[in-house]
Amino acid sequence: MSSNLILSFIAALALSVAGSSLARAESNSSNEAGAQTTDSQTTKPKKTKKTKKHPDKTELDKAERGNPHSVIYKSRKKSAPNPSNEQIQAGETGVPASVDNANRKASPHNPTNAEINAAEQGNPDAVQPK
Repeated sequence: MSSNLILSFIAALALSVAGSSLARAESNSSNEAGAQTTDSQTTKPKKTKKTKKHPDKTELDKAERGNPHSVIYKSRKKSAPNPSNEQIQAGETGVPASVDNANRKASPHNPTNAEINAAEQGNPDAVQPK
């Protein structure tokens, strides 16, 4: 790199640092001046009316009240309490997709190749015997 390029880069960096420190000093002095004026004033400002977070409901929103499929969660009615573990276990008894399926007894019947091939007859995805 040329020395002129390096010098111009250093000068630009120095100017940006000086400018930011000057701006920071001005903002601190204005905050202190503002703090002095607010301390001298003892009157409270008048309350302003705030806009509502949720404006009046539309007819569609009113029609959805009580609808269990509504996207407005507050208007949903509470259902029965969450089921206990015993109730969940009772509901999953005998279900092959249950996580407790490993506890079931294995079938004593061991199918032969002929039985497996007979069951796969006509299935296009089955591996065909040679």
